[in-house]
Amino acid sequence: MTLIITFLKVVNYMLNKTNFHYPAMLRVTDKSCVIIGGGTVAARKLATLLDAGANVTVVAPLFCDEVQKLASAQGCTLIKDYYKPEYLQNAFVVIAATDNKAVNRQISDAAPCLINNITEPELSNFTVPSAISEGDITIALATGGMPAFTRLLKKQLEHILTPELADFNSFLLLQREEVKNIESTPQERTQFWRSVLKQDLLNLVIAGKAAQAKEKVLDAVNSFRTQSQDRPR
Repeated sequence: MTLIITFLKVVNYMLNKTNFHYPAMLRVTDKSCVIIGGGTVAARKLATLLDAGANVTVVAPLFCDEVQKLASAQGCTLIKDYYKPEYLQNAFVVIAATDNKAVNRQISDAAPCLINNITEPELSNFTVPSAISEGDITIALATGGMPAFTRLLKKQLEHILTPELADFNSFLLLQREEVKNIESTPQERTQFWRSVLKQDLLNLVIAGKAAQAKEKVLDAVNSFRTQSQDRPR
């Protein structure tokens, strides 16, 4: 995994030293998001925004079947109209997803918020990377303009990100809450997790021995609790 990520950084640097994007996870729950366009690309954008809990408005003179199905199944606002600047007011995210570059440029220029232009990404102030998810784990991939390489990396990572890893992550999240309830300092808790979460633990999960890995974590948590109780404060 480390080798893949390092190689990706080197490739990105060689292709374009100024093409680095600041990586972030965007919380759009209950936020107003506007998609201008009603085709298949708009449908893909709509699906991910709805899954993330956004309040989505889609504006287009026509809507493809998939957009209409998503609107019926998951709920969003469809406005049958051509683009107008007023549709961007109060939006948190705007996606310019028409098949007309000139219109998408107008949207990019007018958007007072986060804007993703599907026809000319360089006019966007954020992009949506390719991503794979399993449970609470999400891995996002961006190669600075090499979609074929992104697909190759995605296939490789899909073999690594298994339901077993997601289940183990859920287990760790529960144990994190347990550790937070143990009388200790933030520094001590950080050091604890750094000492516990080692490669050999991950290897057990990958080898199908998640039960053993969980047992090791539980033993470590209990030991940490005992040490905390015995430690003078």
